[in-house]
Amino acid sequence: MDRLTPTLSLPPVQTQSASVEVLGARVRSLKSNDEMDRTAREFERMALAQMLSLMETDTDMSDSMFGGGAAERAFKPFLTEEYARGFSEQGGIGIAQAVKREMLKLQEFAQSQGG
Repeated sequence: MDRLTPTLSLPPVQTQSASVEVLGARVRSLKSNDEMDRTAREFERMALAQMLSLMETDTDMSDSMFGGGAAERAFKPFLTEEYARGFSEQGGIGIAQAVKREMLKLQEFAQSQGG
């Protein structure tokens, strides 16, 4: 049975805790709807970039016959960021809308508490 059981090996997840903390601090100071939209899209872009970078861990073709070698490995994160930015700008996958709803709830709660 061991031979038939697939194994999944994932690389350690690299958290962007500093970025998330910065976004958390920004939520408390956001005033306009446009600022909330921009922050929610930025969060979605970061989440998409993380997902896309995890997807590419097992598909490194940079050292293959048609790969780009060290240069490909060096510039791959930039390409991943641009993919994430493009997905986010074209409507994303729904993360931004959910994040904005939560930001509005936080803002309403803060206002109801007199803050």
